Amino acid sequence: MRLVPVTGSETTSSDPDMVGWNGLPAELKALTLSFAIAAAQQKPKAHHLASYAVVCRDWQDAVEPANFASLRVTAADLADFVSLVVGPRRRYLKHLLLGIELPKYNKKKARVPETDDEQTDNDIAFSTTILGLFHELAAWKVDETHGLEVELCARSPSDTLAMSGAAGITEEGESRYFDSHLDFSFIDTGWIGQHGLPSVDVITKLSILRRCWRNIDSMAVLTLVSSLPRLAEVRYEPFQQFDDGAQEVIDMDRARFLPFWPETIRRLSLFEHFDHPEDEPQQRLVLHPDGTPILDDDDGFEDEDDLDLAGGGGNADDAASQHDSADEGEPRTCAALAITIARRSLQLEELAVSFMADARHFFQPFFEVRAARTPELLPHWPRLRWLTLTSSAIHYDEDPDQLNALFLAAARAARRMPALRALELYSVCKHSGGVFRYVVRGGHATLAWEGTWDFVLGEGVKRAWREVARANAAADLHVVPELTLPRYEGMFKFIHTNLWTREMVLHGVSSLEVLRNKTLLPPAQLKLK
Repeated sequence: MRLVPVTGSETTSSDPDMVGWNGLPAELKALTLSFAIAAAQQKPKAHHLASYAVVCRDWQDAVEPANFASLRVTAADLADFVSLVVGPRRRYLKHLLLGIELPKYNKKKARVPETDDEQTDNDIAFSTTILGLFHELAAWKVDETHGLEVELCARSPSDTLAMSGAAGITEEGESRYFDSHLDFSFIDTGWIGQHGLPSVDVITKLSILRRCWRNIDSMAVLTLVSSLPRLAEVRYEPFQQFDDGAQEVIDMDRARFLPFWPETIRRLSLFEHFDHPEDEPQQRLVLHPDGTPILDDDDGFEDEDDLDLAGGGGNADDAASQHDSADEGEPRTCAALAITIARRSLQLEELAVSFMADARHFFQPFFEVRAARTPELLPHWPRLRWLTLTSSAIHYDEDPDQLNALFLAAARAARRMPALRALELYSVCKHSGGVFRYVVRGGHATLAWEGTWDFVLGEGVKRAWREVARANAAADLHVVPELTLPRYEGMFKFIHTNLWTREMVLHGVSSLEVLRNKTLLPPAQLKLK
């Protein structure tokens, strides 16, 4: 992080025939500054914005909202952060990337699992870095900010992109990255407050994205979210484990701890990455002042119980289980976690869950065998506006009747979502992708299917969704003809081209990272508020 102290000097010209800055029309000043700021943001590593702030008071006032909108800090930067992010600069700050720098290791150990001592050292670094930031932010008052997103990114300077995915796995299935899970070491740092960390009111968004190459233990995530009393949004993008047993343990931990996440959360995005990075350079990212990401090559581092929502079992669970480990390279899902997410979603306004859970488990109470249930026993989502889920049933070799059964169950659930304005059920893999979409926009409701294989929506599905549109949006449903895509350019291209709810599915930082290009994404069809 580089923060430049402010000087309030005004510049003047000694040439009486030259029009100085103060003599320019306000419109020309604004245009000049907008060009200067935009140009500087294209090369953030050059720190031009910081230099512009000392030109004069006008430049300082115009530049600082952009200069302080997104900052990256490590433990070594905290003193500068505290001294320089004061007054109105706290209102400018929207996104804070905390780089948690773990101890270095010899490159020969890149594929060697960490020892107990190494894991302890990592936990201490993880704990002290977060504790240091939370201690400082705990002193901030709510009215000093407009809400702050904190992103956590844990790495060692010895970590490399090439070793962060499948390439880092040994023949025995061991990995330095996947075999350890960062957790708080309160024995070494001391216990503070109710949950071990200072309570921080100004953090309203918490993000752990795919550029965090190290696992964070589910209990540590619970500690984090429990320490944020005004937390409204969580984005969590872990990598799926390569070992089935390890993944099962993690899924059950998440299912056990998720019910205790704070009820203040209104927006939840969970994306479990199961690809592995290619052995090619990738750009690092920071954010524009408006929250949109821009590219940067410096990331701040040196380098089974009852599973039914309403009780009982069902055929939907059996059907989904058949696909939990269907094809190599496709994600596995846990029924317990899916249904825990469904329970937790009853208080949410927006939810996106990709590859961490299957939509058939989520909608389990609404399949045909449950149709006779009394409505008062079924789940009800009074505030849910957006819902995006994945399902392995959405696949080119799946029985079309199974897809239509899923979409029909989703319609029954949607009748219990009076605020619903966007629902997408999708799946992508190496060779194919498909998405089922219901959207209400501008008083009009539409139903659509887009995929890489021929598929026809059942008449029963269309009737059920017409009832949803009339009941929830007082609108007639327009069914768009099914679209078979002429080509498939990969899972991430499909997500960003064909998903209208993509802003919920992936954080903008992750979007540009996985697409590996230097252009800003085309506008999303639907925008989050």
